[in-house]
Amino acid sequence: MARQIIIIDDNVSDSNEIKRLLSGFGADIIQTLRICSAKELLTKFKTGDIVICDFKLADGNAVELMEWLDHKNIGCNVFVITDVETVADAVTSFRAGAKDYINKRLIRELLIPKIKTLIGRDDDDNFPLLFSRKSDGYLRAYSAAHVVAPTNLNVMIIGESGVGKEPLAHEIYDMSQQCDRPCVLMDCGTLHYLALNNNTKQQPTLLDAVASQFRKAQGSTVILDNIQQLSTDMQSIMLHVIANCKQPPRIIATASPDISEMVIEGGFLSALFYKIKEFTIALPPLRDCQDDIMLLADFYLRHYNQEFHKQVKRFDASAQKEMRVHSWSGNIRELKHVVRVAVLKSRGEIITPKELDFDTPNTGAHIQFKLKTDDEKSKITSAIVHANGNLTQAANLLGISLRTLLVKRKKYGLK
Repeated sequence: MARQIIIIDDNVSDSNEIKRLLSGFGADIIQTLRICSAKELLTKFKTGDIVICDFKLADGNAVELMEWLDHKNIGCNVFVITDVETVADAVTSFRAGAKDYINKRLIRELLIPKIKTLIGRDDDDNFPLLFSRKSDGYLRAYSAAHVVAPTNLNVMIIGESGVGKEPLAHEIYDMSQQCDRPCVLMDCGTLHYLALNNNTKQQPTLLDAVASQFRKAQGSTVILDNIQQLSTDMQSIMLHVIANCKQPPRIIATASPDISEMVIEGGFLSALFYKIKEFTIALPPLRDCQDDIMLLADFYLRHYNQEFHKQVKRFDASAQKEMRVHSWSGNIRELKHVVRVAVLKSRGEIITPKELDFDTPNTGAHIQFKLKTDDEKSKITSAIVHANGNLTQAANLLGISLRTLLVKRKKYGLK
């Protein structure tokens, strides 16, 4: 059955142009000028169908529409478009569940490729790493990626193993002005093999091999994955190649959280570090993204149902509780493994705790509850869940008084 797409925009010219650009995707495309008329049509939409909505319309806005869709349990993919971008509107849209927030001037460059990719990636298990997430920490990271993508700034994405740094790097490339040119991915842990994987009679040096990779990406993008794994010699080679590129590509690098300490201790060249670190995005660990854990788990449940030809419907309350308090030291990579095994082991429609095979022990030592201003809400939520709702214990975990916890809980609207 063809995917349905609805365009809600009171600018008929813009709406017609979007429809024209989407005409070759094999979808059923509907146009409407108002949210009220769109709601009647959306009651017939199914999970995975697509909504393209102007942020502000005469009878409402896109955020109100997404709240209505959520209330009606209509699982559409919503893309918000706008004539005037603001950071506040972008954050509000993402928090309401938007897949993206795009300026109308960039419809052809950003919206159309995303919808094309979405239609063709229903089974892509990296898809929820970028979309359908609601935690404050991740929304800040994705909003930052959205801001920097159209520029030429080099980007460093910092985060623990398994949080989705490489998919976000590719997403920045997909949103960039260089997306129509080849992107070169270089695994920094295996760069020393580059010179061996060459069919020329004369064995090239590592310098030649790295330079060759950068030449392939001239005027485009190089993704350096796990730069903390570069040896000292390879760091010098990388710095030399970057400095001598006639048309240096944009660099998007991923790194572990200890990269800054490596620079301070002399384990990583500061010149290379600051050359790459023109713009930094910090991806939070899964344990700090309480709002995302079950969203991701439910997606992977459906994904692995297809792989194993199962019909598992959900996790029971006890399984959900264990998943929320687990430390997830392996982050999303670990969660995918746990859900995959649980679906395989399940003999019915509901996953219980006995099907959960965690990769790492669930000890309090793995969970860091120390409050920081940029992630207070998620830390407080984690501590309350870990303490089974006991606010006194949660306050002790957070290192604050019970009174302070009560004030902060009220501030963030936590129950």
